[in-house]
Amino acid sequence: MEEKGPFKITDAEELAICTCMQSNHWPLCDGSHHTLSGDGPDLIKLDKTKTYYFCGCYKTKNRPFCDGSHEKKNER
Repeated sequence: MEEKGPFKITDAEELAICTCMQSNHWPLCDGSHHTLSGDGPDLIKLDKTKTYYFCGCYKTKNRPFCDGSHEKKNER
């Protein structure tokens, strides 16, 4: 899987966040759960005046928000 860094969201009041981990646009829901028998998305409220960084690498421990995990080396 290609690693992707965080992406910025601004000017948003509500987003549908993927919970089935099947979305091609994770962490945003793309409706994949309808065909893959997953659970529906979580709707989150955002402050429209703030900027948010969402995880694009699946490593965050604070889904769907980026926590900088993509910058850490593979630790064993």
